[in-house]
Amino acid sequence: MKKFAYTLLLAGLGLSTVFAQESSDSTASTTKADKYPMWKNRSAIGLSAGLPGFGIDYAYNINRSLNVRAGFLAFSFNDFNTDMDISGQSVNVNANLNSTVFDLMLEYHPTTNKAFKLVAGLSYLNNVGVNTLVLLNDDIGYGDLIINNEEIGDIDITLDYTGIAPYLGFGFGRAVPKKRAGFGIELGAYYAGGPDVTIVASGMLENTSEEEQELEDNLASYSWIPRAMMRLTIKL
Repeated sequence: MKKFAYTLLLAGLGLSTVFAQESSDSTASTTKADKYPMWKNRSAIGLSAGLPGFGIDYAYNINRSLNVRAGFLAFSFNDFNTDMDISGQSVNVNANLNSTVFDLMLEYHPTTNKAFKLVAGLSYLNNVGVNTLVLLNDDIGYGDLIINNEEIGDIDITLDYTGIAPYLGFGFGRAVPKKRAGFGIELGAYYAGGPDVTIVASGMLENTSEEEQELEDNLASYSWIPRAMMRLTIKL
């Protein structure tokens, strides 16, 4: 009888130890999961390249589904020079393309275990546009009358988007990667309204400047600026 009671006592002590250990492990695991969730206090630096430029941003996890990021993009391509034929006349075209964009974006992942995301935000477009200078290469003759190209003049046209622009897009890849580094792509568009048009003409073409408003009205339907980006992220 004593031997049987002693055996039950040992068995009880063993079971108690096992249950206590499992309970302790479960509590520790739950506490750790609650205290340090996968998304908490995570941030990252992102390097982007594409349209409308190259840039850098900072991203932060709000919760498991939402991330916020702020950054800027910039691009400049100046003195693109080429000759073209317009209405039978040879002209020289010199173009400059510039873009500076400041972004504040919110990313939403419909499912937390997938990298697909929807993106919305507001951006400030600072002189996003193109400037083109057009000049005749040759003199123009009317019978015995010769008018040299300098007297004819040139036309300087600037198309510019400046101001606050809402943004909508979608993509794949996390603003803050699960691992040390990640990669993503994004497609979307800014709604910027039509561009502002400035025409400065000289010489015999000076009256062309009066067509500024008409050209601006014709371009009013070009309200969307596309965005196509690749992004490399590094978790902090």
